[in-house]
Amino acid sequence: MKRIVYFAAMLFLSAAGAFAQSPTTTYPYLYDTFINGTVVMDDGSREARQMNVHLREGRLHYIDNGIIKEAYLTDVAAVEIGNDVFLPVFTSVMQVVAKNDNGCVVMEQIGDFEGAISGSGAYGTSASSSATMKLTSVQTDSQINQNYMNILNEKSEGMDLELVTAYYIVTPKHKVKATRKDIEEAVPADKAAQLKAYVKEHKVKWKNPQGLLPMVDFLAE
Repeated sequence: MKRIVYFAAMLFLSAAGAFAQSPTTTYPYLYDTFINGTVVMDDGSREARQMNVHLREGRLHYIDNGIIKEAYLTDVAAVEIGNDVFLPVFTSVMQVVAKNDNGCVVMEQIGDFEGAISGSGAYGTSASSSATMKLTSVQTDSQINQNYMNILNEKSEGMDLELVTAYYIVTPKHKVKATRKDIEEAVPADKAAQLKAYVKEHKVKWKNPQGLLPMVDFLAE
């Protein structure tokens, strides 16, 4: 219940991003630096941290005495990083990008590591050899328990990392990927026909956060 109450309060906060994004395969983070923020727990307590979102699986990382750590989300209600608000969804944190009184739309951003490695090489270098030169011992998931400044200094040694975006709908009752197929599977069979009519009536836009808000209302019923 406390998580739901705090979730409702978080809907009034801004979800506008204000920080640069230029991740690489050796620095696979959403923000260019670890940013001061707050972890809000289910019991209402708050912990100040320097945080960032790792782009392999959307995990929350923070700095502890200069060392990068991964946060456990079990008792976390929400996370504020700078001006951005994130909610725990399954094992990841996802940014709130649209909201109303019934819930919100959150955005998952994951790095396209495979695309970065298989891309064309520069100056005639083959993609595979170029990738090999750019792969180091600190790539992708090995940032945990590493010195933050060492990881930051390795940033330019990696390849540019494109982001793959997906949206999810979060209400007190549901956490579901914002696709017609996933929502059809999430609702009872006897609501399937109602869902189809509702989507058509409200002209749901599946790739637009604001255009997904009608589905927030539908799933909150």
